[in-house]
Amino acid sequence: MDLGLIAVLSFVVAFLMSWLVQPHFRNLGFLTEIVDHPGYRRPHREPVPRTGGMAIFISFFCTLFFLEKVVVHTELPWSWLGILIGAGLAILALGVGDDRFGIHAEKKLYGQLAVILLLMVFGQRLDFVVIPMIGKIQLGGWAWPFTLFWYLGFINSMNLIDGLDGLASGISILASLTLVVIAYVVADMYSMLFAATLCGATVAFFYWNISDRKIFLGDSGSMWMGLVLGSLIMNLGQKVGLSLPLMLAPMIVPIWDTGTTIIRRYRRRASIFQADDFHLHHRLLRLGFSPRGVVLCLLLVTAGAILFSLSGFLNLAWLGLPAMGAWMWAAQLGAQRHMQNRQQGFDLFSELSYALGFNDRMDLLKNQGDQNVADIIDFQSEKQKVNQKSDPQDRGDRSVSGDD
Repeated sequence: MDLGLIAVLSFVVAFLMSWLVQPHFRNLGFLTEIVDHPGYRRPHREPVPRTGGMAIFISFFCTLFFLEKVVVHTELPWSWLGILIGAGLAILALGVGDDRFGIHAEKKLYGQLAVILLLMVFGQRLDFVVIPMIGKIQLGGWAWPFTLFWYLGFINSMNLIDGLDGLASGISILASLTLVVIAYVVADMYSMLFAATLCGATVAFFYWNISDRKIFLGDSGSMWMGLVLGSLIMNLGQKVGLSLPLMLAPMIVPIWDTGTTIIRRYRRRASIFQADDFHLHHRLLRLGFSPRGVVLCLLLVTAGAILFSLSGFLNLAWLGLPAMGAWMWAAQLGAQRHMQNRQQGFDLFSELSYALGFNDRMDLLKNQGDQNVADIIDFQSEKQKVNQKSDPQDRGDRSVSGDD
């Protein structure tokens, strides 16, 4: 069967299965009280179930079983998938415990380390890396610590970036699409099938995540998403020798956010495990972006990085044009926002430094230093409602004046 057709079928089956089960897992979240309650770091004002990640997990593996029996008629590598299932169940259980009862971040880290060590014991290790202009570097004994930080980075960066509707799932969709393209080019059917399945299940979640009947990934879903993406990217990279920048391109935003978060908390002499609402997406909200504007901007940055990386891998220089277009679109959104902020005395350099996480001087944001993101979003919503109510009246006034 053609690889492209397999990818399409994998996507469609996973999408349908995930789309159908998401509402049931939403109800399960309410029944088990696995919900996200409103708070100072939360953009919502009513409880929302945090069981979307479990629905993606079930849909992912059930789809693979269905595809094996009905579509590809070829036995999948269940020895490798079994390791991924076991690690996924463990990380899901850890996340569910945090979603339901609340687990200290330090204890969650210990649980993550245990899961990662088991993965490495079963052979899931980063044995070499390929760096442009340097070549292939065998890690040898350094494979263990490199793999440890690889998985920790993916798991926690996806967990930290999961703060707005559609952000973490959007990054996952772009990452899995990247894997589909690479696997198709190198004719790796298994990797392409896994990535297309993950993409389809996540797209269905994305729909429910941004709809009125909202459902969240939860810590269980975001950590599992990081685990499976880290595993799929590493597995494909070890098979075909992908360069390190290409492997990390889909994660540019989560990695940057995690790095600046660690630096910020260190500079403030705060615990690295202490939660706050000053991540990259929170900073853009404070600068006046709408939640959807923040998600669009960060996904454009991610798409640009992916396209630039793929242009070298596929030897298609023209991919640099849409990549530059994505970044210029994100820059335009920022420029439009800056033109409004400039009236309040914000200079471009300080605003950009703050948005990137380099500058913590909250006095630049006037009276928003002590204001949390939930209040900021509420203010934006009320302002938008007022504008929507006033627009019809304004249009009516203009039409009357035009008739006169």
